Amino acid sequence: MAENGVRHLGVIMDGNRRWAKQHMFASVMRGHEKGVDTFVDLCEWCENAGIPYLTVYAFSTENWKRSQQEVSDLFKLMRRFFVEEIHTCIEKGVRVTVIGNLSGLSEEDQQVIRDAEEMSKHCGKLILQIALSYGGRDEIIRAAQKLAEQVKAGTLSPSDITEELFNDALDTAGIPDMDLVIRTGGEQRLSNFFPWQTTYADLWFTDTLWPDFSEELLQEALAWYRHVKINKGK
Repeated sequence: MAENGVRHLGVIMDGNRRWAKQHMFASVMRGHEKGVDTFVDLCEWCENAGIPYLTVYAFSTENWKRSQQEVSDLFKLMRRFFVEEIHTCIEKGVRVTVIGNLSGLSEEDQQVIRDAEEMSKHCGKLILQIALSYGGRDEIIRAAQKLAEQVKAGTLSPSDITEELFNDALDTAGIPDMDLVIRTGGEQRLSNFFPWQTTYADLWFTDTLWPDFSEELLQEALAWYRHVKINKGK
C-alpha cells in the first residue's frame, strides 16, 4: 500500500459545466475539455503519490438525460481521449479499463474502447478504471442478473451466493474496494457512485470545480485521510 495509505482512490469529477459558465464560455464543452486535461494530470499525480488504483466517474447513467447535443459532444470528446491520449497513458504506465453498461454505446465507440484497453493492457504502474454509462444500482442489478442466470441454469445454488461471489459478478471484479473518494464541485453525496465498493471508504469533498482541481488539493485530501486513519487507530 502507498505511504499515504490509499490503495484505491475514487474521484467524482463534478463541476465542468459550472466552470464553463463561470468563465463565460458559450459552450459547456469548454469545461468538459478542461476537465479532461485535469483528469490526465490526475493520473500522473496518483502515480507521484504511489496510488496503484484510480477509478473516475466520467459519465453516469443519469447523464443520458442531458441534451442530445451535449451527449453527442461528450462522446466525441471521449473518442478523442481514447484515440489520442491513450498513447500518453501507455507512456506513463497507465492501464485503462472502462466499466459500466456499455450496451447503449455505438459499436464504433465500443470498438474504440476495446482498442484502448488492448493497447494498454501490459501497463501496470496505475490501474485506471473509467466509469462510463455507469450507475451503481444498475451495476448491482446486472450482477444479480448474472448470478440469477447461473441459478436458472442449475450451475449455482442460491445458498452458495456469498459476498465474495457477488463481488466477482460486479464490473470491478478483482479490484480492491476504494479507500478514499474525492468529490469536487461542492455536492456532498455519492450520486450512485459504486455503492458496493465504497461501503467503508472515507469521503472528502471540496467546493473546487473539477477543472480547477490540483495536485495540491489531492495532497490535502490524502493528508486528511491519513489524519482520519491515525485518529481511528488504523
